[in-house]
This record gives sequence, C-alpha cells and structure tokens, in this order.
Amino acid sequence: MSGEFLNKTKKIIGLFGLFVLTIGHAFAQEVNATVQVVAPRVQLSNKEILNTLQNSIQQFINNRKWTEEKIAIEEKVNFSLFININAINNDQFEGTAQLQVTRPVYNSSYKTTVMQFNDEDISFAYREFENLDYQENMNMNDLTTLLAYYVYIAMGVEFDSFGELGGNPFFSKAQAIVNIMTNKPGWNQGDGRGFRNRFYLADNFNSPRFKDFRKLNYQYHREGIDQFHEDPLAAREQITSSLKLIAETSQSNRNSLLQKLFFTTKWPELVEIYKGATTAEKTIIVRLLNELDPTNAQRYEKIKS
Repeated sequence: MSGEFLNKTKKIIGLFGLFVLTIGHAFAQEVNATVQVVAPRVQLSNKEILNTLQNSIQQFINNRKWTEEKIAIEEKVNFSLFININAINNDQFEGTAQLQVTRPVYNSSYKTTVMQFNDEDISFAYREFENLDYQENMNMNDLTTLLAYYVYIAMGVEFDSFGELGGNPFFSKAQAIVNIMTNKPGWNQGDGRGFRNRFYLADNFNSPRFKDFRKLNYQYHREGIDQFHEDPLAAREQITSSLKLIAETSQSNRNSLLQKLFFTTKWPELVEIYKGATTAEKTIIVRLLNELDPTNAQRYEKIKS
C-alpha cells in the first residue's frame, strides 16, 4: 500500500472520527461523481441519447476501480462533471466541460469546492448504448480516455488537500494520458482558451515549479478551514500565512494555471472567511489578495463591509 494512500486514509479517518476498519467494513469504488450532459443549442431527433450518454458516463466513472487500494465509503472522492454539447455530427460530439471537486470540512456540514476547471475543447465519438471501456497506457476510446483524465485530476486534487503532495500518483497518470493523446484535438498546448487546457493542467500539477501552489491546497484546507471548529482566529492566520508564502514565489509564476484556478475557485469563500477578521487583518488580507488576484479586486472589497 502506497505511503500517499496511507497518509490520506489516516487523515480522513481522523477527520470523521472513525475507528480502526474492521474486516466486515464496506469498501467501494473510489469515486462518487455526479454527471450532467446537456445540449441546449443542438437540434436532436433523438433527445434520449443525452440521457443515455449521461447515465453511461456516470456508471463508467462510479463503478470502475481506479486504483488497487481499498477505499471505504466515507473516503470517496466527490466531484461533478457538467458537459455542454454544442455540436453533433453523426456520432461525433463536440462541446465544453466543467469539473468541480468538493470535499467536507472537518466537524461541519459545509462542503468546500477544492477546484473548478473549465475545459473549452472536448470532442469524442459516441454511439448510443455502446459499452464504455478503458485501459491504462492506451487510447481505446476518446471519451473514456477523457473521463479517466478528469478522474485522475479530481483524485489528485482531493488527495493533495488531505496530505501535502498526496496527489502525485494520480497527477502522473493524468500526465501519461496527455502523452498518449498527443496530436488529438483538445490535448495540445494551443488548444482551448490560452493555457487553460488539459495539457497545461497536467503539466502544472506535475512540474516542480508549481509545488508551492499544490502545497497551498493542503495548507489552506487541512491546516486552515479544517481547523475553524477549534480556533477560527488561528485557522484564519494559517490561511493568511500560506497566502503570504505564495506571494513570495508568485512573481516568477504569475501566469500559473494553478494560481488562477485557486482564486477562481476560492474567491467567494475567501471573502466569507475574512469578513469575520479584525479591521487590521482585513486591511492586510485585501491588499494581499489584490496583489495575488487582481481580477477579483473589486470582489475582495466586500471583506471590508
């Protein structure tokens, strides 16, 4: 059993107050995905194909074993996948997708969004009722290879939030998929919207240059918001400290996709976290957030209200 998995398991067991797993404990697949497929701008003679596709994708993701590890029901990785089809030509589908990964916050009913990623360039062939299958290290089907990529990214992000750099094995698998799909539409450096594409997402997660942004995931979640139930002041100070560390390295990585994704995902939560801060804290954090994320500067002004 890998060290990354053991670390993550121990942390989640502690998170939920679970005790030692017994032989009779129920185990399950690792992922709990909610999938939605829509095509509001496409004229369809067979509208049921969207429901069939949606159900097939959800069953493929949720019923498959993605690792050799045993993961208890309480430890499942939760994410949603929203697919918007904007063109269908015979069996060829084209559109966009949004991946949203969530996780529970310790001793709370609140679920925090760990990452949101908008994929502007997806394409795949699908025939209604066809069997969806996947095999590592090869592309059997463009759709299932795409889905496997999303699963590994979601698992990597969630594992990173429980253990520092705990998502390494999953990000490596995502990178391997990118390598296999070279020259396929949507998998190259110039595809999608600028550098916000699958190529750069896997590249950033696997690059030593951006480890600090991955560590921020752990510091923000495990050492920050997971501690709010015990000491909100200390938890907020920890989040501020982790953001200050990012500020020290962000000058050379200002165009990092991971930095942009973090603040695109977290700005609403950051506003709520710091509304309860002191006036002095608010002044410091608003200045820091404006430096790190100038796109949302006006939104951070709400912290002061």
